[in-house]
Formats: sequence, structure tokens, C-alpha cells
Amino acid sequence: MMKLPSLSDPVFRRQATGCLISLLVYGGAMLLPSPDDLGLAGKKSLALMISAIIIWVFDALPLAMSCTLFLFLQGVLGTVSLNDALHNFAIPPVFFCFAMFCIVVAFQNSGLTRRIVLWTSMKSQGKPGRLLFLLMMMSGLLSTILADVPVVAMMFPVALFLLEQNGCVPGKSSFGKAVMLGLPLACLIGGVGTPAGSGTNILTMNMLASTAGVQISFFQWSAIGMPMALLLVPVAWWAVMKIYPPELTSLAGMDKLCADYECLGPLGRKEKLYIALLAFNLLLWCTTGVHGLSLPAAAVLGSVLFALPGVSLISWEQDKHKIGWDILFLVGAANSLGVSLWQNGAATWIANTFLSGMSALPLVAVIALVSLFTIFIHLVIPVNTPIVGVILPPVAAIAAAMGINPALLALPLGFSVSAAVLLPLDSVSLVTYQAGYYKMSDMFKPGLIISAAWVVITVAVMYLIARPLGLM
Repeated sequence: MMKLPSLSDPVFRRQATGCLISLLVYGGAMLLPSPDDLGLAGKKSLALMISAIIIWVFDALPLAMSCTLFLFLQGVLGTVSLNDALHNFAIPPVFFCFAMFCIVVAFQNSGLTRRIVLWTSMKSQGKPGRLLFLLMMMSGLLSTILADVPVVAMMFPVALFLLEQNGCVPGKSSFGKAVMLGLPLACLIGGVGTPAGSGTNILTMNMLASTAGVQISFFQWSAIGMPMALLLVPVAWWAVMKIYPPELTSLAGMDKLCADYECLGPLGRKEKLYIALLAFNLLLWCTTGVHGLSLPAAAVLGSVLFALPGVSLISWEQDKHKIGWDILFLVGAANSLGVSLWQNGAATWIANTFLSGMSALPLVAVIALVSLFTIFIHLVIPVNTPIVGVILPPVAAIAAAMGINPALLALPLGFSVSAAVLLPLDSVSLVTYQAGYYKMSDMFKPGLIISAAWVVITVAVMYLIARPLGLM
């Protein structure tokens, strides 16, 4: 006999609360009179997007199911036709993200993960600050071309081993806080380096093209994103070390790590094969203007190489469960809802109502405000993909009103949407949060320093690099 959920179950209460609030928000919006410059379709689009975000934040429904629901509700409620909603869902970024998941799976299967982590730890020479710096730099660099969660999950076990070997007690060790905060912060920062670093990067590029007709290449994004990552990771390291200085002068357990690394021997066949195929993929991504393939097409074609007979870095029967299917649905659904905001005039209404004063400010101030707003909205909407879907269309409208290239505001938004650095609400941070070395509030102090640096560096790189790239 099926057991009904108890009202005392916190998961059930959270999910039920999310569903109720979502329904009340949509129903309340429909009862309110429509503003003069926002039609009924625009009001429905905006209410539907807000309702979807509430469902996603409260985790009120299974993610793939809720994404499918709000995709089809657009047709049912008449915000756009069902064909348009589906067209805006099956977008290239969905398949680009699929290719990135395949490349991450191949990376894990190649055996390179353990070698990289052990080598990085060994090079620290037992110095706590040096170890954290090397772990964070390696995490940041890997996250520029691999998804953030697998990278932090790869670094986590060795960091946990070293903390346990040195008697770093969860909740009490200052060095434990620094390490367990530093790893996810570095991965979040590294994720902005290239379009491959995060699904929201490629979603930003696609929405910029679909709403404003501006195409950004892999090279253009990376030319701005990589300097940001390389500058911000050391800032993040300094921030966590300053706020949580190590109580240790040297680390124990390094002998075992060195012995484990020596046991690995030279690079194996799978490791060499992965490096060669990844290099070929990077070449494909950076030369789309030469061979004529779109970035998602190049990524999908390149990812298939890892599963070819004889290569066998991906075994579909064993690895298909490692693909983030829910994330693929979320990317498509957020884009579909976001484009609906643009098509029905809701994005322009948001820009005119809430952000119109920005268009009169100097460009440097507008870029800074877009970056700052995107960082702090994570405290309200801790899901990156919908943030892009909600904010990018009105940001593009502001750029149009200012008579500037929309990329000048969309790129800072795309970079800053990864800056979930104030509270550990992002899935990347939750990987290390579970170990108990830090509380949620422990991220806020270093996060404020990183946020301030993020805004300043974003403005600087946009002015120094965007002009030579032809974006200004």
C-alpha cells in the first residue's frame, strides 16, 4: 500500500510550498491589470518565467519534468505557438552541452584525473598555502574546458585525504575552510574562461544571437574570459587565505601521495589518446571561421571521436547515466522562456521600467552595474541558466537604447552569472559543503572580496580586450 507523504517531511513541505507559490504568482499576475506598454502575451511570458524559476529554486518538481511542463505551457497559455516554443528549446547549446558531458566522461575514463590531482598535490612540497594555490589554479584551468562539478569532484577526495591526515577538524580548522571554499570558487571562476567551461556560456552566446543578432566566436569569448579566469583565481586564493589563514606550517601525508604518483608510471595509451583527441577538439572549436562548422556542430562531431571503436573512452551502456540530462532540459527550457520574453515585448518593458536609468550612465558604469546585479541576484535565484534567460533580453534592449554593441553588456552578464560566490547554493559549492568544513555564512566574507574584484576585472578586460576584438 502506497504511503502518503507526511506534512512533517521537510522535503515534501518545500516542494508543496514551491508549487503553491508558483501557482499564486502566475494567478496573481493574471488578475492584475496589464501595464499600458506591456500586452497580455508579454505579461503571461513574464509570469510564466517567474513561476518556472520558483519551481526550480524550490526543486518542487523533477527538473526535466518541470522544464518540459513550462515548455508546453507556453503553447497552452498562448505566449507563443507550440512550434515556436519547441524551436526555441531545441537550440545548439543543448547539443554543445551534451558534447561537453561526453568529453568529461571520457576524461574520467582516461585515468588522467588521478594523475593530475596527485601531481598537483606533490608539487606543493608540503606547504599549505602553496598546496591550496596549486589546487585552485589547476581546478580553474581544467574548468575552462570541462564542466565545473566533475572538476571539483575530482579534486575533492585528495584534498579531503590531506585534511584528514593533518587532523583538520570539520567546522574548526581554518585551513579546512580555506581548502573546501577555494576549490569550488576556483572552478566557478575557471568556468568563464571559454564557452566550453559552462553551459551558461554557450547559452549566453546563443541568446545574444537570437535576440540581438550578434555572433560571438569561441575565440572572442576566450580572449576575454581566459584573462578573467587567470586574474581572478589568484584573487580568490588570496581572499580565502586572508580570511582563513592556515593553522599548519607543513602538511603530513605527502609521502603517500608521492608514492601513489610514482606507481602510476608513464602516460598510458588511454591518457595519450585523450590528450590528442582533446587537442583536436580545441582546434576545431577555435577555427570555426576556417572550416565553416558552427561551434555546437564542431563540438558534437569532435565528441563522437571518444566513442569510436578502438578508442573506447566512452562506453555508452556504462556511461549514459553520467550525462546531465536534467541540465540539457534546463538549458533548452530557459532559452525558450527567455526568447518568449523578448518576442512578446516583456524584455523591453523590464528594461524601460526597472533599468531605463542605466542607459543614461557612462558605459563603464553600466558594465559594472550589470556585473554587480548579476552577482547579487544569485542570492535570490541560485540557478544560473534562468538568470541568463531573464536578464539577457532586457540587457540587450538597454544596449540598443544606448546605441552600442549588445555584446558589451551581454558578455559581462555571461561572465558574472558564474559568480555564485556569496553563498554555497550552487551545485559546484555543494560538492565540498557536504564535508562540513565550513558553514554557509563562511563563504560570504571571501565572496565579497571576490565579487568586488570580479566587477573591476570585468570592466577592465572589456575595455582593454573588447575593442581589439571589434566589439566596441
